[in-house]
Amino acid sequence: MKKIAAVAVLLVLLAVGLLYFSASGSGPSLPVMTSGDASFLRKRSIDFLEDLQFKDFKKAASYHSTVDRKTVDISNLIERIFQVKPEFLDIMRYEIKDIDIDRSGDRARIKTHTVVKVLNTQEIKEPEVIFYWRKDPKEGWVMMLESSLR
Repeated sequence: MKKIAAVAVLLVLLAVGLLYFSASGSGPSLPVMTSGDASFLRKRSIDFLEDLQFKDFKKAASYHSTVDRKTVDISNLIERIFQVKPEFLDIMRYEIKDIDIDRSGDRARIKTHTVVKVLNTQEIKEPEVIFYWRKDPKEGWVMMLESSLR
């Protein structure tokens, strides 16, 4: 009986110690990333690629912050990444390869693999694209304009 009481006291002390260290910041902290964030970013990145696929550039610009939307030129961004003028770009397939969210939970990068055809040619390209996102306090997750298509 004394052994059971001693083990119980030891477990309580251990739990209190773990609680103390996690509250003081000395111990390991859990990442802020949630599966909800990863799921949301996966969906938004797929939506963005689909908008590019169907040449809905106005909608594609909407994934950026309201400040960036005024200056975003999706046509130039597409040409920079795919090395193809937007009117000759045929996005055939795309997939999300990986989702990384930093420890703060405020920045993310989505790695994608895209298969595109250059219209009026037989050329097929398979660029790997990384989309960078940040969590804006007012707007939520927004695509970073400068690095969204590199």
